[in-house]
Amino acid sequence: MTRRRLRGAGWLAMASAILAIPWFIFTFFLAEKGGAVAKAAEAAMLVAGTALTVYLLVALQRLLHETYGFRDADLPIRLLIKANVVSAAVSLLGLVLTELESAVGIFGFVMVVVVGILQAFFGARLLRLPDTLQGLLRPYCYLNIVTGACLVLIVAIPLGMLTGAVADVMLGTIFFQAAAAAE
Repeated sequence: MTRRRLRGAGWLAMASAILAIPWFIFTFFLAEKGGAVAKAAEAAMLVAGTALTVYLLVALQRLLHETYGFRDADLPIRLLIKANVVSAAVSLLGLVLTELESAVGIFGFVMVVVVGILQAFFGARLLRLPDTLQGLLRPYCYLNIVTGACLVLIVAIPLGMLTGAVADVMLGTIFFQAAAAAE
């Protein structure tokens, strides 16, 4: 990856961290509103959040491949991408077809648990990386494991949003450090 792409990924990870909690709160606010404008805003946030997540996961995977020759996290990354895309697609369907709203809600809870399991799996697999990422590897991995556990517990989702935001800050820092090392 080029320095420019690494810096861009770093800024996007920071943006993800900053937006995570307000988007989480705003989603609940929009769900209560109803109406076309609220649904459009919810759909836009859903698409943007999913695209951001997918981009960051792909960028991290490329960094791991190109810089460290590390492929042990490929499976959880691919599964996380698929789970996030499927979850977003079904949620969008639920926004369009209100008669599916109840079924989509149940599916959403199932997908939160699935994503939580995959997030913890990702953190555990990434611990195998033979580099310390300048001291950020273990904290980043443990934050992903904790975030996954919080999602699985459902009642701890707000805490998971917070730990996920901190993990995004760390991911941004990892990208920035990789960009500096590439200079």
